[in-house]
Amino acid sequence: TVAREVGARGGFRAVSDEQLRALTDKYVEVYVHEELNDFQEKSSRFVYLFKRLRDNVWRVVKDMADELRLSDFAPLDFELDFSKAEDIPPIELGEDAEALSLIGVADRVDGWLHDGKLWLRVVDYKTGHKEFSLSEVLNGMNLQMLLYLFTLADGGQNRYGHEIVPAGVMYIPARTPMLSADGRMTEEELVAARGKELKRSGLLLDDPAMQEAWEHGNEKRYIPIKFRYNKPTADTLASAERLGLLDRHIRKQLRSMAKEL
Repeated sequence: TVAREVGARGGFRAVSDEQLRALTDKYVEVYVHEELNDFQEKSSRFVYLFKRLRDNVWRVVKDMADELRLSDFAPLDFELDFSKAEDIPPIELGEDAEALSLIGVADRVDGWLHDGKLWLRVVDYKTGHKEFSLSEVLNGMNLQMLLYLFTLADGGQNRYGHEIVPAGVMYIPARTPMLSADGRMTEEELVAARGKELKRSGLLLDDPAMQEAWEHGNEKRYIPIKFRYNKPTADTLASAERLGLLDRHIRKQLRSMAKEL
């Protein structure tokens, strides 16, 4: 809800941290009023714990804002339900008794319009520790993020009005990390430690221009690329050909699962 209103105001670059904090507090109050009946039936302990969460909510929103201010990608959809989006073809695999219809919700879909094409990334928020694992995908686990991306690449043109290029997928930690240290930490050390704990994870198209659009600058804090000897590791980047192979592999895996069921 905060991100939608920010988008209507011109995006995160057009909104100051003070305005963003006011919007965050506003929608927390709306939630308290509409969903929690202004704490009328809640215990004092519940109210105390909930109020402690306000700062956590703000940190998550601030983290999202800081990331998007460094990116040419902008949110296009939130909580996109593939079973209800009439302008996106349903995800259907197999035939007859082995036919399979899949449903799911993508937390966020971001887009970057470049040279007449819309580059899309699918974002998933995780409150716990979760890292993208290509080996898990190859073994038939955690397929949904890439399946959403490939479904949008195949059938999202009607929804977004442009030819689509799959840019990648990303897990974002939606939590306030607990930090431990041997002694007192400076503010700079705290920021660095939190940034390390909130590192994104995912798989990206191997395209330097797209990666710069994903996050500007030489000091990459948010882009989910792992580096070794100042070079991206192979398990975080994929060529367009490799993404096509993954698309076919995932659909084959799902058809096999349907057949076994």
